Order: sequence, then C-alpha cells, then structure tokens
Amino acid sequence: METVQVKQESKKRLHSLQARFDALETEARGRLRRALGAGQHRLTELDEMLAKWSREDWSVDGMRKRFETLRARAEQLRASAIKRVNEIPGSAVTALANGSRGPVQNLARELERLAKLVEPVEGKKNGEAESASPPEPKPVRTRQKVEA
Repeated sequence: METVQVKQESKKRLHSLQARFDALETEARGRLRRALGAGQHRLTELDEMLAKWSREDWSVDGMRKRFETLRARAEQLRASAIKRVNEIPGSAVTALANGSRGPVQNLARELERLAKLVEPVEGKKNGEAESASPPEPKPVRTRQKVEA
C-alpha cells in the first residue's frame, strides 16, 4: 500500500513540477515577444531617423543655407540682447526708486550675467586661448600733509 501512495505522491509532484515548467515557459515566451516587439519598434524609429537624415541636403549649398539661417538667428538673438541691455537703465532707476534691496540685487546679477555674455573674453587672440596674467596691483595712495 505504501508503494501505491508513494507512486501517487510522486505523480502529484511530477504534475506540479510540469505545471511550473509550463507557467515559466509561457511567461518566458511573453517576455521574449515583448522584448522583440520593443526592439522592432526601436529599429523602426532608427530607420525613420536615417531616412530623414538621408533626405536632407548635405552639399556645400545645403550647408551654406543652414549657416545662413544660423547667422540670421544669431543676429536676432543679438538684437534681442541689445534691446534688453538698453532697457536696463530704466529698470535700474525703477529699482533704485523703490529702494528695496531685492530688485537692486537682481539688477546687479542681471548686469553681471549680461556683461559676461557681451564682453569678449580677455586673453584670447585669433581664437586661441592664452594663459591669463594676474591683474596688476593698484598703486597705494598715501596722504600728504598739507601745511598751512
């Protein structure tokens, strides 16, 4: 009798093990399908981007047109920056008239930021960077006694 029970238990274990393997196989197939689908989607996106790049004109004339549009955009940005710089004195007067510390500090920060953008970088000649020399020390002023 015990052998019959042992055989039945081993069959149950075998069936449960087989069911686990089936579940694992089903899950693995689903994951593989999702991974392959995502990979296929990425390949499709890559194909579209490559097709877009191949349609664009990379000849000298095409590059010239691109540079002209970039130059025009740079000029627009320059004009906008000049306009903002011209508006700063008015905002400075307004900030000083209000007398609060916050607007004056904001104005000072904006002036520093714009100065960095507009002023050429010191120590560069013909597009080459040179080592910056330390600033020259200021002469010390001494008071002279005035005899009457």
